[in-house]
Amino acid sequence: MSGAGWLTRERIAEMARFCAVGFGVFVLDEGCLILLHGPLRVSLGVATAVAYAIASLLNFVLSRQWVFEQASQGAAPRAALVRYAVLVGIGLLFTALAVPVLSAAGLDYRIAKPVASILVGIGSYFAFPLWVFKK
Repeated sequence: MSGAGWLTRERIAEMARFCAVGFGVFVLDEGCLILLHGPLRVSLGVATAVAYAIASLLNFVLSRQWVFEQASQGAAPRAALVRYAVLVGIGLLFTALAVPVLSAAGLDYRIAKPVASILVGIGSYFAFPLWVFKK
């Protein structure tokens, strides 16, 4: 299939919904991280993991119900949730390791988090319809 055939009006709308949800849950994730690690003085690794987990729960619901509605039709919700939990686990591990490593390398944690989140988001965009919500 050519690139032009893949980039349909529906795909562009799906990407826009994915970006809107991604941005919203990122703001939640980043806000939780800053609150936990800043005023509440939770360690950076734990704060990163907790913030990521909270945002991930909202991301699953919105992705299943709104972003990838077509892909999730016919998919067993429990099976999709288990696959999503595996994907979240991978993303959580990557994020919880990447943020402190980037921070130790001199990048402010408030910048390291978005870098890690963008990388996880790109992988998630393809994993959702192809694996998480497969029928």
